[in-house]
Amino acid sequence: MTMADKAHQVFEVYGESKCFDDDGRIKRTGSVWTASAHIITAVIGSGVLSLAWATAQLGWVAGPTVLLLFSFVTYYTSALLSDCYRTGDPVTGKRNYTYMDAVRANLGI
Repeated sequence: MTMADKAHQVFEVYGESKCFDDDGRIKRTGSVWTASAHIITAVIGSGVLSLAWATAQLGWVAGPTVLLLFSFVTYYTSALLSDCYRTGDPVTGKRNYTYMDAVRANLGI
């Protein structure tokens, strides 16, 4: 019997488990604050070091314009990634834990 089977038995008997998610894996303990910290370090990380130089090279008009353009690109790609997190229904669909899971689910490869 796998861990997922045991978790499903717990769901059937007790409803909701404190230790397992709805797909049988151990619950994650992250919060909005930790997710925000990871996003900030990933997006801003090394880019903030070159921001002043890029703005100086582009000028006061093109620099902030390009910065705003790339902020929209970042928002769009993060929205695409969040849509790929679950396959099918966004609330009850199967979770994709890796990029390869998302590729297999969305492209059928």
